[in-house]
Amino acid sequence: MDKFAETLGGLIFVGGAVLIVYFIAHYTYLIKKMLAEKDMLSNRTESRLNKLDVAYVVIGVGVGLLLASGLGSFDLGEDSTELLSWGIVLISGALGLIIASKQKK
Repeated sequence: MDKFAETLGGLIFVGGAVLIVYFIAHYTYLIKKMLAEKDMLSNRTESRLNKLDVAYVVIGVGVGLLLASGLGSFDLGEDSTELLSWGIVLISGALGLIIASKQKK
């Protein structure tokens, strides 16, 4: 029974995530279509999120994961290791974001 409940919970979670993504994509499409019909859509479709910005953040998180994987060799408690691992990943991702924002200027 527990296995069934876990499976059902997972399916509901994934189904909800799929529905949310579908609705966002569908209504974004409808809004762009309406703007294009009224000639209000600009020809320049430059997104605020540059691919280089995403690359800096992903590299930062990757470096954080690499550093966090080395924490297993130290004799720390399980809670301390987990806390430090997440902290390193988040801080290095934030540093990647800071570098990306400095790169724009």
